[in-house]
Amino acid sequence: MDRLAEDAIKNHYTPGMQILVAKDGKIVVDKSFGTQDKNSSEKVKWTDLYDVASVTKVTATLPLLMLEVDEGKLQLDQTLGEIDNEARNSNKSSLKIREVLAHQSGLKPWIGFYNETVNVKNARLYLDYYSRKQDNEHQIKVTDNIYIINSIKDTIYEDIYKSSLGRKTYEYSDLGYYIFKKKIEKDFGTSLNELVQEKFYQDLGMYRTTFNPKEKFQLKDIIPTEYDKTYRNQLVHGFVHDQGAAMMGGVAGHAGLFSNSIDLAKLMQMYLNGGEYGDEVFLQPETIKEFTKQQYKGNYRGAGFDKLASGSAKGPSAESFGHTGFTGTMIWADPKYNIVYIFLSNRVNETVEPNYLSIKKVRENIRQVIYDAILP
Repeated sequence: MDRLAEDAIKNHYTPGMQILVAKDGKIVVDKSFGTQDKNSSEKVKWTDLYDVASVTKVTATLPLLMLEVDEGKLQLDQTLGEIDNEARNSNKSSLKIREVLAHQSGLKPWIGFYNETVNVKNARLYLDYYSRKQDNEHQIKVTDNIYIINSIKDTIYEDIYKSSLGRKTYEYSDLGYYIFKKKIEKDFGTSLNELVQEKFYQDLGMYRTTFNPKEKFQLKDIIPTEYDKTYRNQLVHGFVHDQGAAMMGGVAGHAGLFSNSIDLAKLMQMYLNGGEYGDEVFLQPETIKEFTKQQYKGNYRGAGFDKLASGSAKGPSAESFGHTGFTGTMIWADPKYNIVYIFLSNRVNETVEPNYLSIKKVRENIRQVIYDAILP
């Protein structure tokens, strides 16, 4: 495991990483490698916070959706039209929540919302949208010196509702998570970031997990991500990497969460425990089973969770589940072998494309080492 991690750093796939493995509820590997930034000698510490990117989906939005199912506020076979008034008046009305979570609804994979607001060739912000200072019209903080117009959230939702639909085959999409965030906040009457702290993180002891980490932690404890040359024209540090989440003020259903390996291991262990952790019940076991199982034939996804196309006798089981993130992250849990695996990195700090971390299967190869160690 050490050799694979060190090779990835030496080959500039990522400047550093945290790796944690738990077996039968006990941590057996908890290591940090490399540096915080490709131009820094500051070593990665176990306490450092990484931008987990799309891992946000299964660590912030999904636990709250499962809680809604437990409380009878949501059913997976409800439609978007039933849970969202604006979706009801769009071509998204009849899409089932289950389809959206399994990425089989025909939603576009991505919309570059920021492209309308900036000249991407030279990262010049259009003044119709931005201000260098916070004022009444520009309350949403993108970075320390960039504030976006308040109405941008309405524009983002309008773009989602007006977007075309494709065929109902597997295609990964962020868009449904904007709608899920809106439903969750409406049902509970408070913001996604406050909700997930109150319902999960505080009682799980996840004290280093948060949206907008710069409000709570020092920069030296937060891992920087990309040298963004198309939008923010600076090193993104302490703010979310994902542009759509940045335009939402750093809190989104699909991205924006920052965490470290040990905090995420607690949440994944809670899933493995059937919704219990530290003598507290967070979720019902049958709800977790429903979300983590394969939803459609020919599509290996769970309801929000990533899965493998098939289990392996020498690797992760068919019951295993997790998620990856664009910044270079992976979380994985395997109920058959009672394993939790967390891999956090900031590979976009080296280069966004090509994504060598994925091409060389660094996360997957390190995961395989775990199985090689425990399986006969």
